[in-house]
Amino acid sequence: MLFVRIFAILTANAGLITVFIPLRVNYYIQHMIHDTIFDPIRKKEVPFTPEEKVRLEAVRYLVDVVKVPEHLIAVEFPLSTIDPKTADRVDIVVHNFRAGAPLEKPWLLVECKAPGEYTWPVLQQQLNKYLRVLTPNYVMLALGDAVRYFELDPVTRRFKKIERLPEFG
Repeated sequence: MLFVRIFAILTANAGLITVFIPLRVNYYIQHMIHDTIFDPIRKKEVPFTPEEKVRLEAVRYLVDVVKVPEHLIAVEFPLSTIDPKTADRVDIVVHNFRAGAPLEKPWLLVECKAPGEYTWPVLQQQLNKYLRVLTPNYVMLALGDAVRYFELDPVTRRFKKIERLPEFG
């Protein structure tokens, strides 16, 4: 069961009380009230599912911790944009346009799954399918709260596990 501590700032203004609730808490309150949640990247309400929760937490991590500008993030990125023969969609792609990289060479590819839905080997198989089309500098795999990060070795062209993603820039 998820326990959320609510930290609020109360202000009194002409007899009205205003409550400011942090974004993460608001996220869970919305879920309790509605079956949808607002995706700040796609700019629309999306169904609140366990996988969507993992995806939105990954986006928040990328924006808040890794410092990725929101305009470089694509959610549910269609691989048909690069290869018309595939109908697959990558959960999150961080484009590398600042470095002049083409669409098929993003800075980061993220695959998200709800806890208990997949295993690491199955997630790896799905990732390998995407890597036939994309060549990212980094990969992030999120299986519920468990996250793994990988960096492309430019010499061997293989991914090696790393502790965390570097700050974007």
